[in-house]
This record gives sequence, C-alpha cells and structure tokens, in this order.
Amino acid sequence: MNLYVFVSRVIFTLCSVFPVQHKTVMIASFGDNIQFVMDEVQKRTSSKIIVLRDHKCRYRFEGTGEDNCINFKTSNIPGTLRGIYHLATSEFVFVDNYQVVLAACNFKDRTTCIQLWHANGAVKLFGFKDKNTIRRTAASHRRFKKVYSRFHKIVVSSDHMGAIFEKAFDAGEENLLKTGIPRTDFFYSQGRMDRAAEKMQAQMPQLRGRKVMLYAPTFRDKGSVELEDIKRDVQKLEQAFSDEYHLLLRVHPSVRFEGYENNSFATNVSYGQDIFELLAITDLLITDYSSIPFEFAILGRPMVFFAYDLKAYEASPGIWFDYETFVPGPVVYTAEEMIDTIRKEDFKEEKILLFDETWNKYADGWATEKLVKYLYEGKQQEAGRSL
Repeated sequence: MNLYVFVSRVIFTLCSVFPVQHKTVMIASFGDNIQFVMDEVQKRTSSKIIVLRDHKCRYRFEGTGEDNCINFKTSNIPGTLRGIYHLATSEFVFVDNYQVVLAACNFKDRTTCIQLWHANGAVKLFGFKDKNTIRRTAASHRRFKKVYSRFHKIVVSSDHMGAIFEKAFDAGEENLLKTGIPRTDFFYSQGRMDRAAEKMQAQMPQLRGRKVMLYAPTFRDKGSVELEDIKRDVQKLEQAFSDEYHLLLRVHPSVRFEGYENNSFATNVSYGQDIFELLAITDLLITDYSSIPFEFAILGRPMVFFAYDLKAYEASPGIWFDYETFVPGPVVYTAEEMIDTIRKEDFKEEKILLFDETWNKYADGWATEKLVKYLYEGKQQEAGRSL
C-alpha cells in the first residue's frame, strides 16, 4: 500500500505541471450518488466528465462515453496513469468512498474535492472511530489522515450526519455542505418512483397480487452470508406469509451470495437490480445495521430490524448509538420474533416520521441541483472576479 501511494504521488506530481482544466473527475465505488451528480453537471455546465471506476464498482454509468469511463484499478496500469493525470488536472473531484489514491493527491488551489459518501446516515462506526481502524498501525493512521484531509467538502442531509463525519474524518463544520445527499431526490419524484415500480413489476411478474417484503442485510467483515441460515429463515417466513407477501433478498454489493435458488415465495435480487428501484415497490423493509433506512424513511413505510448478531456487531466495527432505541422500528433477534412482529403490525410509524425529519433535514428533492449550483456557479463567479 505504501508503495502504491508513493508511486501515485510521483505520477501526480509530474502531471501537476499541466494546468487545471474545466473538468470533473468522479471516483466511483458505488455509483448512484455519482450518477445523479453527473446528470446534473451535464445538464447545467460545460465541464468535461471523467468517471474512474474502482475495483469495487459494479455500477453502469449512463451518459458517459467509453473513453471517459476508466477502469481505475492497480492491475490496469494504463487506466491508473490516465486516472491520476485527470485527478491532477481536474477542477472538481467527487468520491463516494474511502479512496487511498487521495493520499497521493496534493491538489492545486483551483481543485475542489467533494465527498458524496455512499450512505445518507450511519449506524456502524467508520473512519477514525471504526474499532478495527483504531487497532491499525501508526503508518495506516497517517495514510487515513492524508486521505480524509483531501475532502474540501462533505455532502450531508442532516446535522446529525455532519457531526458523525466530523468525528469519523476529523473534519470541521466548514467542510460540511448541507445540500442533501443527491440520491435522495429519487424518493421525492413521483415520476421516477412510478417508472421504477412499473419496471420492477414487469421484470418480476411473481410479485403480482402480493405485497413486497425486502430483506437487505448490511456488509459483515467476513464478506459473505450464511446461505443455510438465510434458507432456514426464509422457510419460516414462507410458512407464515406466502399468501400475503413475496420476499426479495438483497445482500450488500460487497458480499458474496451464491447458490440461492428462487421459488414462488422468494427471489434473490442481489445482483442486477437497482436498490432504489427495489425500494420503490417495497411495502416492508427488513434490515439490520444498513444505511438504507435513512432514505427509506422518506417514504414513511414500515421497517423491522433483524439484529441477530447485535453483540458481535457492537464489538466490531461498533455502533454510533444505542441501537435498540435509535432505529425507527421494532428490533427482533430471531425469525420467530420477526414473524410475530409482522403479524401484529407493530411497526412504530411515529418513530419513522421523526427519524425522517431528523436525518433528511436538508433532503427536499432538489439536493443535486443545490449541490451543483453551489459548486459550479460559485467557481464561475470566482473565475470572473479573477479576470
């Protein structure tokens, strides 16, 4: 890792002899926030857009030519060289995750780096507060600090998430950009929601006549989920709700989940479908420590929190809050408790409304427009004053 940063720094320094251009670079691990921003930048500005897809990214970006979408992986040396050149000569740099290459990027004054992140809120600890990070070496901490220091602006939807970023990235209030997370715009657009629902219903005719129950567990460090455990829980849910619900299974994008066979009650939608399109048709969300509820709360629909391994998750990576009182819905620890809760419809709707008001304070359906106007119109005004 240190060698990668060193070599990247040398390349970045060499490329810095070239002038900053009216250009936007987006380093993507997840992609959905970046797609929203990319569309708005194309709509409102003349900035050239370059997308750097890292090794985690599965997102297929629309509206980007093949030459402007680069596989930014260490194994792709030409792509890495091109990517670092673009980083050194770009006016704006957007990222949606931790990107180690930023440790090598001593940006010029004309460059603004914006952290979009990939979540609207946070349950689990991350950054400097992650219990796994705390145990890392001093050299690792110095590298983390360099990466976090590159974030000139961090986009948030709430003051609460801003406070978390301040702790996680050792950031200041001046770094926070309170325009709302771009991808929240989806939930405020009835047209987008309707088109997504129509698309999902057409792709999955098995949903007709059933309410949709979506199970979306978060990432766990071991990088996989226990297939047999999920099969056993699904069988119990099927026995209880097959006449009323169809279950969709959606594991985290970074998790391996192979070998599951669909049936008349449950469909694996872990790969290929967009999570927001799935949420558009979801009547009941089952999750655990995922960030999905922060955005799903906008819709005011019920949620159940299946925290079967809460003690282990509190130990590592750790949780920001007292979990049981924090989440906007009932917490269950077994499939039997989950079934009983769903039957009673004890979903605590009033907590969902309060949760939405708290965590989506700056999300109003215009988040992407506000962000792009703030950044690009401000830059244009600065350029005009300097002439």
